[in-house]
Amino acid sequence: MGDKKSNSTDKMLKKDVSRTIAITAVYFLIFQLSAFISAFISALFLLAMETKSEVANNNFLNNSGLPYMAAMVLGLFVIFVGMTPRIRKRVFVGSTKKMTLSIFFSLVAVIMTSQIFFSIYSSIFEFLVNLIGYSSTEQLEEATSTSKTISMMLYTGFLGPITEEIVFRGFLLRSLEKYGQGFAIIISAYMFGLYHSNFTQSGFAFVVGLLLGYVTLTYGIRWSILLHVFNNFVLGDFLAYILQHFDNKQANLINSSLIWIGGVIGIVILWFFRKKIRDWYRENKPLKNQLKLAFTRKIVILITIIIFIISCIELDKL
Repeated sequence: MGDKKSNSTDKMLKKDVSRTIAITAVYFLIFQLSAFISAFISALFLLAMETKSEVANNNFLNNSGLPYMAAMVLGLFVIFVGMTPRIRKRVFVGSTKKMTLSIFFSLVAVIMTSQIFFSIYSSIFEFLVNLIGYSSTEQLEEATSTSKTISMMLYTGFLGPITEEIVFRGFLLRSLEKYGQGFAIIISAYMFGLYHSNFTQSGFAFVVGLLLGYVTLTYGIRWSILLHVFNNFVLGDFLAYILQHFDNKQANLINSSLIWIGGVIGIVILWFFRKKIRDWYRENKPLKNQLKLAFTRKIVILITIIIFIISCIELDKL
């Protein structure tokens, strides 16, 4: 009886993983196509107006967030259609555990710790790809660049994080939650990192995705949204806006100092709570073979290979 029950659970897990990942793949495809088509239509519109130079047209297409906003709407439509009624009810479900200001900024500090480690990783990765005649500098600039227009700031700072939380911590995480919190968090974080399609950014996004998954299941998705917005907007565009009033040397010093101070605080927090973190994982870690069953799904392997190829293509030759 035990083996039959286990086989039945494994089949359900494989089916649910394949289904939810397939829906996120459709979301990703629709999002990318919609963004491209919206940008193309915008280019035609600007050219038809004949009041903008070619340089201005290119700046608009490179810096505007409007194509991504249009893609976001269509992408979310795909996700909501793919949600079961039970998942729709659970996306914005709250939690009895209270978020405090000290907990929130402790989580921010841990994110800053991740930034330090992945800046080191980026340097090592750049050195390694340089050895084979390539560079990831453009990917790094893409991952760390600040918004040049209000529409892009609204997208990257607010609408993008909200959308990503609904997709990855709402739909994907909640769909797999019944197989255990640890399992759901790892799978949702993996796809979150993967869909960034950027060697430099994907690792950082995976680690942050683990944290945001924990926050969603512990405190509710509204707090993962606020944390995501804080990271993108406050630590990104808003900080860049403040630093532009300083010369480059001062701005770099202030930015580095803030990251290192926050990062060191994050390390201290992780060390102080290491036992609680270890105990939580032992209690919620994926069951035997769960991750193997998930990562050997054909859809997961196919998406991983495709995005790996895309990321390789986006590397620049030296």
